[in-house]
Amino acid sequence: MEASLPMTPEIAAVLAILAVALVLFVSEKLPMDVVALLVLGTLEVSGLVTMEEALAGFSNPAVVTVWAMFILSAGLGATGVADFLGRQVLNLAGTGEVRMILVIMITAGVLSAFMNNIGVAALMLPVVMDIARRTQTSPSRLLMPMAYASLLGGLTTLVGTPPNLVASGALQQAGYEGFSLFEYAPVGVPALVLGALFIAFIGRHLLPSEMPESMKPAPGGGRLRFSYDLDDRRFQLRVNAGSPLHQCSLEDTALARSLGLNVLAITRGPVILHDIDGATQVRCGDVLTVQGRPDDFRELFRWQAFEMAAGPEIFEVLHHDKIAVMSATLADDSPLVGLSVGESDFRRRFGVHILEIPRPTRTHRDSLARVRLRAGETLVLQGRREAFEKLGDCSDLRDLQMISEQRLGDFLTSSDSLVQLVIPADSQLVGSSIAESSLGNRLSLEIIGIARKGGSIYFPDPDEKFRRGDSLLALCQPESLALLHAIQSLELIDGHEAVPELTDGRSGLAEATLSPNSSLAGKTVRDLDFRQRYGLVVRAIWRKDRAYRSHLHGIHLEFGDALLLVGPRERLEALAENPDFIVLTRSAYKETARNAPWLAGLSATVVVGVVISVLVGWLHIAVAAVAGSALMVACGCISMEKAYRAIEWKSVFLIAGMIPLGTAMQGTGAASWLAQGVTAFAAPFGVWGLMIAIYLLTMLATTIVPTTALVLIMAPIAIEASTGMGLDPKLLIMAVAMAASASFTSPISHPANVLVMGPGGYRFIDYVRMGAVLALVVMVTVLPLIMLRYG
Repeated sequence: MEASLPMTPEIAAVLAILAVALVLFVSEKLPMDVVALLVLGTLEVSGLVTMEEALAGFSNPAVVTVWAMFILSAGLGATGVADFLGRQVLNLAGTGEVRMILVIMITAGVLSAFMNNIGVAALMLPVVMDIARRTQTSPSRLLMPMAYASLLGGLTTLVGTPPNLVASGALQQAGYEGFSLFEYAPVGVPALVLGALFIAFIGRHLLPSEMPESMKPAPGGGRLRFSYDLDDRRFQLRVNAGSPLHQCSLEDTALARSLGLNVLAITRGPVILHDIDGATQVRCGDVLTVQGRPDDFRELFRWQAFEMAAGPEIFEVLHHDKIAVMSATLADDSPLVGLSVGESDFRRRFGVHILEIPRPTRTHRDSLARVRLRAGETLVLQGRREAFEKLGDCSDLRDLQMISEQRLGDFLTSSDSLVQLVIPADSQLVGSSIAESSLGNRLSLEIIGIARKGGSIYFPDPDEKFRRGDSLLALCQPESLALLHAIQSLELIDGHEAVPELTDGRSGLAEATLSPNSSLAGKTVRDLDFRQRYGLVVRAIWRKDRAYRSHLHGIHLEFGDALLLVGPRERLEALAENPDFIVLTRSAYKETARNAPWLAGLSATVVVGVVISVLVGWLHIAVAAVAGSALMVACGCISMEKAYRAIEWKSVFLIAGMIPLGTAMQGTGAASWLAQGVTAFAAPFGVWGLMIAIYLLTMLATTIVPTTALVLIMAPIAIEASTGMGLDPKLLIMAVAMAASASFTSPISHPANVLVMGPGGYRFIDYVRMGAVLALVVMVTVLPLIMLRYG
């Protein structure tokens, strides 16, 4: 550049907004689409862009094309076109590893040229799992190549991946001609082919070579992806005569919530009941086949529970000179507002516990851990007197008032009980803390004291460890006391009776993982209520080379988890059509009903029509994609509800929100100022140095910044740098687009990588080892081709 561009207040403001956005992207404190919308609002309020420029992203052709292509891609999947192509891979793959990798990668790459690459990875996942199962090949040898091929295939066309569309849109916004539909192909196709050849012949040796014992299928030709060692955790309990569990539903028994025991089947006389749900009643004489830790049952079976007092009498038993009850108001500006009682860690934070939360419609006293705190509401607290004295200066709580002894009875009803729990001397609790034991959550009771030699402890700290000979004082409801008594009425069968199989002719097993667009991530199995919602039971969860088989109700689901499900076969088949899940063992059951064959042909015709109309110049890509998606719905290839669900709205709002940042960077000169620094650094190395610098900077940033947002940030810099050196802007913009899509080095770089992490049993280092080398291969391939075409 001829003259150094000075730093102006406008440039500084844009760079500050950019820096904050990058920090928020990296820290993940806020969702990325929310960050983009905050950027949009900040730019308009600060006057760096006009209102029209701030909202222009929502009508930008690239944004419109992105959401329309999501619908077109979903239409191909819904009518079975993509599934049909995927099934053909089974016939072509053979048994040789090199051939399997090549066929899988080329198929995934071709599909990704016109379909959303995340959708392609989700579509191919069960197909590749079937190939691995039939050839007894470790899925870790095939799944990562499939995921990488879906990314490489996106490099071949304008619509292959959102960064390609965004890069083309950035050129048009700057006044240059955008990329045509297949302009990426001369660079992207060689990258796909050479990437596939590299992985098939060389890169596969960087993948996990051995299938761990825990991941091998069960003997006897089992269809499951993982070995969950279910037999190690299966045992039987007999419901003895007079049990409080008689005629209780499985949900009411609380065996799953309290003991982590999942009831798999019920033997009632000569009949074995497999098709059971939360409403199934237990009867005396039943034999329950359960899954969990037998030691957990034995532990509580040996406990003794004595009721010491009930209702208002409880306060007469406790020492009034040591404990107190107070009311307090939660401050409006407290950071606890919106958190559940459990999330707030209230007892550890303040040294007291919440006795109840009175509200106009209901007073909350049970299961308080899940109740969310509201600003300005009253909390009734109980704890040691010295703990309350320390709350005087607490900014989170105000209006603290001691409750008189005469009013204490108002806060405990006749159904409340104070119990003493006598723990066996050799209990496994000895040495663990109250928090670690999770007794409060498991048994729905509140530990208010520990009686031990040398003096009792009232309202012990959650980190207080149990000692040999301790007895616990706890407040509980009748249900908790009844549960402890019910446990005493069960008999552990010592394995001399045959444990029934998990399935029968009407029920089966299947493995499933969360789809990339699932809304269930972060929710617990209890939140989802699997039995009632899906008619299935979660028997185990595979996560990061480990199977979880007990206490499943409280586990928060994550992307990449593999869930072992059991239930009626028709329910398993229905789950295969649920957009929240991908069934990994789908071929274990009959194929679900397909759409009419003519719909598959119609959807394929629509996509071909979109491509032709763009190639011959009849329609702009955005208009053609919208018209094609509308035809998909009008012709019945996909419903409008499924079309809306197919759109990745996060990506749409991310792109629309970040486009004004690119406008501001160009309008204020911030892009020129940054390009000036990049050009000055690369100038001694010429055009090659500049292109390599831009490519490496973009590629490395994909590990921490969303790829579409990254392209919107890098595009103005690349365009200004090209102008400063007299280059065709397409040279550097193509490099940015290719680098942004080369998201190989981390499982979190792209949803397709996360999708295969659990089913493939991969570790973070596996992505680094393979991805870094593949990224280098792609860079060495595409940069000379870009230079040859545009240099």
